[in-house]
Amino acid sequence: MSLIGYRAPGTTLQSSLKFRIRRLRAGQSVFVMGQLFGGLYVVRLGALKSVITHTDGYEHVTSFSNRGDVLGSDGVCDGHYWCEAVALNDCEVIRLPADIIFSSDRSSDDVERMLYWASSREVTREQAAITVMHTAKSEVRVARFILAQSERFAAMGCSASRFTLPMTRRDIGSYLSLTLETVSRAFSTLHQLGIIHVSSRDITICSMDTLRTYEG
Repeated sequence: MSLIGYRAPGTTLQSSLKFRIRRLRAGQSVFVMGQLFGGLYVVRLGALKSVITHTDGYEHVTSFSNRGDVLGSDGVCDGHYWCEAVALNDCEVIRLPADIIFSSDRSSDDVERMLYWASSREVTREQAAITVMHTAKSEVRVARFILAQSERFAAMGCSASRFTLPMTRRDIGSYLSLTLETVSRAFSTLHQLGIIHVSSRDITICSMDTLRTYEG
């Protein structure tokens, strides 16, 4: 499936299987915590966040997803989704039903190979995210987050230096284990240093090299 970025010679995935598109408004969920696993979802348009809600009501953002990302792989383990996938803006997702994923039919081999590839990509991103969150200085965490978003936009064929963040600063703080106030101060610091220009959620990277090497 070219949407995911997976390309393999001789694949018959696109021609042999048809998948249903689901549309969501901002704030709607693709699936919720504890829901029975019904399949995986590929983001076709828009952006989403994955959230785990703890027993005390605290919500922790575990990841952000954009076009081509796969949602729901956490549900394969024990048949239930471990997080909630929430649309940050108007979205479209493509559902890959569980019966196709786990089918013994020959055409499912392409799906299986694609999902192994996509899972490996997600592991790589999670490892990079862990590195960011273990960085001591909050400004460095935010700088590396912006750089990661820049790379994601570039991979989607969009501008790497001018983009609009789909998530709130509160969401960013939850993801980076920082308070809202700390995230806001970090954005202000990077703006004052001339590394980025910030206007609400609109980001312009003024110096990509400085952003890449910024260590606070």
